[in-house]
Amino acid sequence: MAVKLLFIHALTSIHPGTGQGVGTIDLPIARERATNLPIIPGSTLKGCLRARFEDGDRKDEAFGKSNAQGKLRFSDARLLLLPVRCAGSTFVWATCPYVLRRFQRDCALLGAATPPQVIPVPSDEAADMLDSSAGIALEEGKPRLVLEDLDFKIREALAKEWAEWIADLLFPDDEPWRKEFLKRFAIVSDGNFDYLCEFATEVNAHIKIDESGRAEAQALWYEETLPAETVLVALIEETGAVAATEVVRTVIKLGGNETTGQGLARLALAGGPA
Repeated sequence: MAVKLLFIHALTSIHPGTGQGVGTIDLPIARERATNLPIIPGSTLKGCLRARFEDGDRKDEAFGKSNAQGKLRFSDARLLLLPVRCAGSTFVWATCPYVLRRFQRDCALLGAATPPQVIPVPSDEAADMLDSSAGIALEEGKPRLVLEDLDFKIREALAKEWAEWIADLLFPDDEPWRKEFLKRFAIVSDGNFDYLCEFATEVNAHIKIDESGRAEAQALWYEETLPAETVLVALIEETGAVAATEVVRTVIKLGGNETTGQGLARLALAGGPA
């Protein structure tokens, strides 16, 4: 048995929906109940990969059928990095100690690729980055990181191990984007990350058009999406002769609204021991 890490890098906004909301947002994204962190359900990921698997004779063996499990087992894709609007550098990839610690635990328990052991724990007033190029000078010439309506002092270099480890897996053959990632990677406190996950996703207004081309009365509705550049990670367990490398494609469509350009994602697979 082997476990692989599957990184999902959103190239456009993605709507892994829940069907219907109960609050202000009519069509929210799927979230974990306890943490409220965004996810892409494992069933969604499995279904999209199954639909694009070209070996029809082995499709049931790999993904299963109504009366039998498949040889590949998929976890939910859980949020690892959230792109957040940044006043000094367009956006940064933000994460937090809890997300990294949970990811570290999952890798250790299931024998997947080994992440760094040291996890920086910034205060609510600080963010850990490799350098301060994403900051802007707000006081005494010292750069501060401004994300949405939050600002942080920058603690340089404390996030180095995690930034380099994720960059190597996410952009293994793309040095320009690897360097870009290292400049934009930031670790903020759990509380601040929770706030960003709640209020830094995209919410788009839509209106229904009738047959005459006019907007229908009282037909305004709101849809939430994960923004482009979001990074999630899932675990794929191989229990038989079918390898994850056989079914994972470089680019895939996930979630709803494929015909309007949403859901395009790049996949990167990282190995663990057999």
